[in-house]
Formats: sequence, structure tokens, C-alpha cells
Amino acid sequence: MLVIAAKSGQLGNRLLLFANYIAFARENNLWLLNPAFNEYAEFFQATANDLLCSYPPPPLKIKGNRWLRIKYYQLNRSLAESGMFKLINITREKPFNWSDSKVTEQVKANSIAFMQGWLFRDGWFVGDTSLLRKHGDAIRAYFKPLEKYRQNVAKLIENIKKYADILIGIHIRQGDYQQHQNGRYFYKSEDYIKVMASVNQLFANKKVNFLICSNAQQERKLLSQVDYHFGNNQIIEDMYALAECDYIMGPPSSYNMWASFYGDKPLYTLRDINKAPSLNDFVHFYEWQGIFHYREDWSQSYWEWTH
Repeated sequence: MLVIAAKSGQLGNRLLLFANYIAFARENNLWLLNPAFNEYAEFFQATANDLLCSYPPPPLKIKGNRWLRIKYYQLNRSLAESGMFKLINITREKPFNWSDSKVTEQVKANSIAFMQGWLFRDGWFVGDTSLLRKHGDAIRAYFKPLEKYRQNVAKLIENIKKYADILIGIHIRQGDYQQHQNGRYFYKSEDYIKVMASVNQLFANKKVNFLICSNAQQERKLLSQVDYHFGNNQIIEDMYALAECDYIMGPPSSYNMWASFYGDKPLYTLRDINKAPSLNDFVHFYEWQGIFHYREDWSQSYWEWTH
């Protein structure tokens, strides 16, 4: 049995981490528990009524609430640090992938292994996309949002597509990105709009509409160059609405990456805001490639995308 015993990042990171563990568990016939998913469990069908956040889903579930989930996570942190069980640390000095690691050797049948580490920014798991693709349908089924969120997304997308031949989702990530990696990927709204106008030109004779999802309020007067709609400004609904678009674009973010994976839609990652993108710059999750640049301060390590 594997237990994800520590939290890494926010929603997008946690989903990609959980998904990669599910793929590994399916591949090796292991039981997986994820107490570190506690803040987000309430949003998904498979975990909303499962305190353990287990995979495969148990036939009998223990229903939890926020307080119980916090205590469940704290208990598992204590067990992980107790020395009573195997604790496997996945460090961040280099990209991780299952095939190059010794995790399979360390995890024995009928044993319990706690695992921690392995933050998903950019392409930390780029070597394992084939495993994600193989088990993609099962993973997507597990992370289906609750019905109320799916209905809200469906209404939004249906309304926008009345006015569009092509729907492009754009994640304008500002707010926290002013500090993230010293603002490396913080772009002004005007910069995003310039890229949107450039992408608009790629679809001659097509009616293009943009779905804008952002963690900062955007000024409508700046958006006169393009046709657009705003997302619902709800963390799950915006992510899963992006997954319903024909194309997705945004700065390096696991939030965008999850939308691309879940919807199986091509993603353009904005690393050079002055570049005029081509259609070839939009790639599916299983095509992601890049070069990893290591820094002693792991938070400054980054991927330089080559495709």
C-alpha cells in the first residue's frame, strides 16, 4: 500500500501528483491512499464521500468532513515521521519518473510505504506521460467533479459556443505570480491580450472566442480586440471549463496542465510573452518535451520547453 503523506503545491499540483500515483498503482496492482488531498476532496465524485481518498475506490466508504480530513492528514503525517513505516522521499534535484526510480523495488507487497516530495511545476514528470496516457480514462473518471460543477461548466460552454467556431481557453495567472520565481512568468494583462490577438489570426475565416479564467480582475476596456467570455470564477469550474475548450493557453502552471490532460486538449505554454505563437506550439500532454535547468534553490529550477 502507498500513502501520499505530504502536500505539494495547490490544486493543479495535487491533481497531477495524485494522477501519477494512480497510474503507478494501476500498473503495479497497489492500493493507494491520499490523505494529502484533503482540501480538494469535496469537489470530486470519487473522493467527496471517501475520507480515505483511496484508489481503487473502496466498496464501502467512510464519509468525512473537513475536520475529520484534517485529523486524518495529521495522523498520517505522524505515522510517516514515526519511523515505524518505510518513508520514501522523492527529492527535487532532478525530474522524477517511475521507470528511473527505485520506488518499485522499495514498495513490497503487503507492506505500507509513506511517500513525500515531488512537486509538479512545469514538466517534472515529463518522462511519465506515456503512463498517464495509458491509464488516462480511469484517471479522468476518478476525477470527475460533482454534478453541480459539471452542470455549471456545461451551461457556460454551451452558451459561449453559440457564438464561436473555435473556443480558446486562456488562464491569466497574475496575483501569486508576482512573487512566484521572482515574477518570471508574471505578465501584464496587455501582454496576454497581445498574445490573444496574435492567436486569433491563426484561424482565418473562423469565429474565435476566448474563455478567460483568471485569479485577478480584468478590465473589459482592454479586451476590445477579441471576443471573449469570463469563466465562473470558481476554482474547479474554471479548470474544467478550460478542459472543454478547443485550445488552452497560459503561463507555466499545473492548473493549465491538468486542464490539458483532463480534456485531452492542446496547450500552449507562454514562456516568451513577445513570441507570436503558431499552431504547432499547441501540444497535447503526451507530447510535452523540455530541458530541465537545476538550481541549488529548487524553487528556481525550471523547464525550458522544446516542444
